[in-house]
Amino acid sequence: MGYKHKYVVGNTYAFYNNSDDLETNANFASWSLELVHADDFVQVISGVATLTKDIISGSSYRWYADDFTFPTVDNGCYRFIVIDTSASNAVLYISNTFEVTDSTEGLKYVLYRNGKDILNYNYETLTSFKNKFHVELLSRKALVPISSDGYDISTGSYFRVRTIVTKNYEFVTGWFDEDEHDAMQGMIIHNDLSLEVDNSINAVDLAGDAEYAIEWQENYEYIQASVRLQITDRSSSNKAL
Repeated sequence: MGYKHKYVVGNTYAFYNNSDDLETNANFASWSLELVHADDFVQVISGVATLTKDIISGSSYRWYADDFTFPTVDNGCYRFIVIDTSASNAVLYISNTFEVTDSTEGLKYVLYRNGKDILNYNYETLTSFKNKFHVELLSRKALVPISSDGYDISTGSYFRVRTIVTKNYEFVTGWFDEDEHDAMQGMIIHNDLSLEVDNSINAVDLAGDAEYAIEWQENYEYIQASVRLQITDRSSSNKAL
């Protein structure tokens, strides 16, 4: 059920359970998403979000929670669990531990989906669904590459037809474990990715030959990584092509 994102009270989130195995439990209508303390599993909030069935084949399905507001709780560590209320509250799913906070400091709001089905996400059927999370990322000052297209004319001068100005940002992750880095790499390959930059949501993509740069150190379970993302091109043309 996703990696260790941070949730901020009062913000809107959405996630898809993209596990390898399809679900066949016939009691889906009785499922409930619960918020519990991470250590002792004591229930904090019942029915945190509405769960929706995404039928993949016949009676087999995956499921997701779309656009739910995170409830007001104390800062701390929690988990989601899914229970079957028709079967003595049997626990069906348990999430990883995540942190809840009342501040967005050090966090970036991310929205993403893909034009084609990837990584067990059924995007081609759920045409409006977007994953929505806060991720621990630090952005460094932007680079502004400028490139131009044009041609030489008979006088020997150069006629510039189009100038493209882009903004590239290097982002540094928090101290993530291997599963968290795997999830980050899965996120940035989506072709519809928007990220909070300079206090506004911008469409971004991998910058040129950018890579997800991570250098594991022996005996270190957690490490930071960096990646360069570019805001959608802004173009100015001297002449229509």
